[in-house]
Amino acid sequence: MLKSINPQNDVVITEITTTNGFFGTAGTGTISANTLTTSSLSSTQKEYYYNLQHSSLDHFSVSYGHIAGSGSDADASTEVGTTEAIYKGFYNLVEPQSHRLRDSGGFLIADGTDGTNAVTQSDCYFIAAERLQMKDGINPGTWTIGLTGSIANGTAKTLLLTDNSVNNDPETPGSPFGPRYSVRSGSAGSLKASDTREYGKFYPDAGLIVLSANALSSSLPGTKDFQQIADSFAYVHSNGSKGIGLVPDTGSNDNNADNAGKLAMCMISASQTMRSEENQYIYDYFCRARANEFNLSENVTFWSGSNYSIRHTDMVSNPQTFISEVGLYDAEGQLMAVGRISSPLNKNFSSEAVVKVRLTY
Repeated sequence: MLKSINPQNDVVITEITTTNGFFGTAGTGTISANTLTTSSLSSTQKEYYYNLQHSSLDHFSVSYGHIAGSGSDADASTEVGTTEAIYKGFYNLVEPQSHRLRDSGGFLIADGTDGTNAVTQSDCYFIAAERLQMKDGINPGTWTIGLTGSIANGTAKTLLLTDNSVNNDPETPGSPFGPRYSVRSGSAGSLKASDTREYGKFYPDAGLIVLSANALSSSLPGTKDFQQIADSFAYVHSNGSKGIGLVPDTGSNDNNADNAGKLAMCMISASQTMRSEENQYIYDYFCRARANEFNLSENVTFWSGSNYSIRHTDMVSNPQTFISEVGLYDAEGQLMAVGRISSPLNKNFSSEAVVKVRLTY
């Protein structure tokens, strides 16, 4: 027999959030410096972004955008440059309409140029997490993005960035993708008290980190001449030589700016910590066999003859059956799931049984 499940009394739905390390197939949470590599992309693709891999799997795409198209191999007066397409593409994707109308279409970040007031950023660096690795999103308050470059005199420096979600609610208005947090100096949600500037915005559900080019360039000025250090992504800090910096090259019609490549090198040269986040839904179905139910069997060995008489006389007054599995059917009577019990349950007219079937999505 088939028995209907009462949605009010027999079904319990639970939503849980699980986290796991972001890197590799084993779910490693932290990777050391120089374990990220750039994937093989064409020169045309590199005008837009770089892919960073770990264990031969894509983990990040990094890019650079300018609100007016500076730093592109294009004439901004006659065509849309790659950097303008990147900047406005990301902005229109993650910012709400009210925000776009308020500041005329640019990311608002309190990068320290106007005290604690947010200002429209002319250019930004972008770090987008690989969807397969991040699951439903990036776990807030647990990640650390490391950027290793140099200061103006060539001394090596590592800048650590995280979000402020541990002690702060999401910003309002939010994003079409969900919450938005501020990116600050610090690690794993712990902020550096001596550095109060805002480095960018973090959109956990979109897996996107937007960083102020102005804030990064003041922290890691280094050199902006990419060609000096492009070979093998190598650079030096000794003898006063300037290492890689995050000062964007914003020249027009510039084939060699490669600002995204600078960000890629700074990430490769530092350790990274990140965790994925996934929402799971658990459905618990309580399948109940009352005292007068499921005491007979449809198995042919239970019956005898064309009249389907009970084969064994001792089963007439006190039948004994054993429940070994439970099947869940949809409204059309199609079998959707089967759950096997570890050991059969004895069932008769003087006993009841409850089997809980759990499905996790």
